[in-house]
Amino acid sequence: MLVCLYHLCLMLVALVFRRNNNHYAGDLRHSFAIVIPAHNEESTIAGTLESCAALDYPAGEKTVYVIADNCSDGTIEVAQQHGAACLVRRDETRLGKGYALEWALPQVLANGHDAILILDADCEIDAKSLLVFNAHLANGRQVLQANYAVANPDHNPRTYLLALANTLENEFFYAPKSKLNMAVFLRGTGMVLHGDVLAEFPWRARSIVEDAEYSCQLLQHGRRIAFVPEIKVTSPFPEESGQLAVQRTRWIGGAVKSLASLAPRMIWLGFRNREIALFDAALTMMIVSRPLIIAEFALALSLAAICWAIAPGSWSILLLTVCLLAAAGYAAYVLAGIVRLGISPRRLGLLASSPIQIVEYLLISLRSLIRLGGDGWQRTPRTK
Repeated sequence: MLVCLYHLCLMLVALVFRRNNNHYAGDLRHSFAIVIPAHNEESTIAGTLESCAALDYPAGEKTVYVIADNCSDGTIEVAQQHGAACLVRRDETRLGKGYALEWALPQVLANGHDAILILDADCEIDAKSLLVFNAHLANGRQVLQANYAVANPDHNPRTYLLALANTLENEFFYAPKSKLNMAVFLRGTGMVLHGDVLAEFPWRARSIVEDAEYSCQLLQHGRRIAFVPEIKVTSPFPEESGQLAVQRTRWIGGAVKSLASLAPRMIWLGFRNREIALFDAALTMMIVSRPLIIAEFALALSLAAICWAIAPGSWSILLLTVCLLAAAGYAAYVLAGIVRLGISPRRLGLLASSPIQIVEYLLISLRSLIRLGGDGWQRTPRTK
């Protein structure tokens, strides 16, 4: 119930305070390096590079870098054809995006850029992004996270559910937390880091969830991450079960490991420094996983029902009532997310077909928890 109330309070903040859609007028004063880690992304990176080329920002103030990380396909050739600077990395022992960023970012910063925008190699970004990011940087915010959205929500029930979950996380979780100056985490793509931040805190995040690891490092040193809901970075999410299994096994396994290693330290530092944001960061790691929340709620409801069945009385009725109230709260929460994502006949049909995908998602999550992410980093298969 406490977790449910936490989500509902954040949702109310998001509904009361309107999003700022101004594109921020002002002098241009920051040069951007757009860094794209890529491992065998020949089939997808062209669209990302075209999106970067269309950014509404002076050409001399933006440079695109592609980290060709252990590539064996035509990624380098495609990047060069689109005018990107290529940083070619060969290291078969230290695999993953975290290692690639650790290797490349010092080289990029040496070229004198004010800030770095990190994008995945299969996404597109709003044309006004750099103008908005520039204004936030000018206002003193040095770490930014764009709204990471699903590009293919209407493809099938699987992608619709992922889009709904992402909407809840972006619009009703991180956006209000940012307004309240609470803990916001980086999300891997659409991340903006001022050069001064990277100089003080060099990228050393190498785990499967490198974004959460680096976020905790910043939060521990009092650096807040500002969520920028008006700027969207869109990426196609897994359409097939096999794609989803690979991606979520990596994400959930990494999240569990980071929770075990990082959350206790955040709690201790929050207690020692009397810093509420550090407690909130630990709580965020505990509840940002939707399968974990669903499993916790299902277990609580089952136990309350068993208590009521075998030991009826005022206490068992109270337990069951609390669980049912939490169920009603979460139903309202999800309904608000459905409305915010947008309603159409197509989406209503996808929603009606979603229970099978929900069960599939929970089974994948359960296997991921048992395996704790498998043996290491594995690239998500792309849709052809």
